[in-house]
Amino acid sequence: MNLAYYANYVTIAEEGSLTAASRKLRIAQPALSNQIKALETAYGARLFHRGARRLELTDAGRILYEKAKRILAVETEARSEIASGFGGTKGTLRIGITSSFENERLMDALTAFADRFPDAEIKVYEAELPELLKKLQNGKVEAIFVRPIHSDVENLAVLYTRPDMLVATYRPGAFFAEEPGDETTFERLSALPLSLLERSLPAFQNAFREKGLTLSPKFVSTRMQVALHWARAGKAVALVPKSATEELGFCDLAEKTVRDNDLLVPAMTVIAQKRRYRSQIVNNFLLLLSERYGFEYREPIEGSDDQEGEII
Repeated sequence: MNLAYYANYVTIAEEGSLTAASRKLRIAQPALSNQIKALETAYGARLFHRGARRLELTDAGRILYEKAKRILAVETEARSEIASGFGGTKGTLRIGITSSFENERLMDALTAFADRFPDAEIKVYEAELPELLKKLQNGKVEAIFVRPIHSDVENLAVLYTRPDMLVATYRPGAFFAEEPGDETTFERLSALPLSLLERSLPAFQNAFREKGLTLSPKFVSTRMQVALHWARAGKAVALVPKSATEELGFCDLAEKTVRDNDLLVPAMTVIAQKRRYRSQIVNNFLLLLSERYGFEYREPIEGSDDQEGEII
């Protein structure tokens, strides 16, 4: 099938009408209509429901839409890598980070990569985890950098996870003022107002339940900065990874480590597709990153079954 048909089909699906797609592509509507008919004949299925105002994808049409985007992405990758001379010195590095992920060492690694490969283009997409996972599966990015990933996702693998430490952070003098030492427990925390991340809530609930405790957080947030804000305001104790306070500019907070817990606290997780071809340019970046983080870069490991405990 002509690749242009797939590209035009994706545009029609996204625009929702032949008229809008015709304007965007500068191709006459009858020609686009004929291309749709050719695709429907080739795949033996109807691709659109033709409504009064908008074209809606059928089930078959949605399958082809997702696959067409993958086909086009592979073709783009092939052109990019061939143009780079197989060395990964040119082309485009495409990675994703979550909006709450601000990691100075990652930014330093990107700067070093730009210095080492001045002809490479660098695209960093910022989005929430569900959107990043979608971009990764569609091939729009080749690796994503997040804190933890909380569920198994088909065709994805963890390349590297840097561990961190769970801490209870609070405004100096607001909590624990009378208690010596630099550690606390879930038993003590259960009597205090807590600030937690929404994604961490199930893991904390299980951890508290196993100790016969009830978890009733005062504040639940979707962003790390907001969870830490309540600690800075003196309203709660925030349970977060130790690195978060440094990376997000909350170094004014006091902290205690949480004793006797089995929760896994990743500071950074690198995720890519399992068994999927990756361009040499992203391989070069991952290699550079491994040098800076001190881990061995190799082919993706199959998930993270060797880990014990729950991820927060």
